[in-house]
Amino acid sequence: MDTTIGDCDYLTTMKGDSVISTEEFLARDERLKLIVETLQDKKALDVVGLDLRGKSDSADFFVICTGTSDPHVKSMGSDVMDALRSAGHRPWHVEGLDSLRWVLVDLVDVVIHIFRHEARDFYALERLWGDAESVEFEDQWDTAEATPSVQPGWFLKND
Repeated sequence: MDTTIGDCDYLTTMKGDSVISTEEFLARDERLKLIVETLQDKKALDVVGLDLRGKSDSADFFVICTGTSDPHVKSMGSDVMDALRSAGHRPWHVEGLDSLRWVLVDLVDVVIHIFRHEARDFYALERLWGDAESVEFEDQWDTAEATPSVQPGWFLKND
């Protein structure tokens, strides 16, 4: 094991992950690109793909992401299901649209996990499947969009 402190490969090796490129991961199943793009369009945070082929009999791929609020999690779950249905891919099973801490969309061989931050930390799927090949996708969330352009007290000023 590489033990160079501060090296990204070190952190990857410590977790047991094997990192792959985004293009390579998305090419492994036609639905993955649609899923990731839909989640990114809905401002999903920390989108991660795991290739579980040869590691699990339950699914070939996981796509995991985080939502910022209950409505955000619900919206992402609904939108990814709509996008999949429009493309001719019907989810086999869906859970969590009522509790909204964790929405699971199961396509049998591809499973999408949409978590609230606390639930994602608690279940730690990336750690559980740490020996799987993984890819992290860039957040499409622009922090400038989340920051109000008007400063507090603006309504007190006379122009």
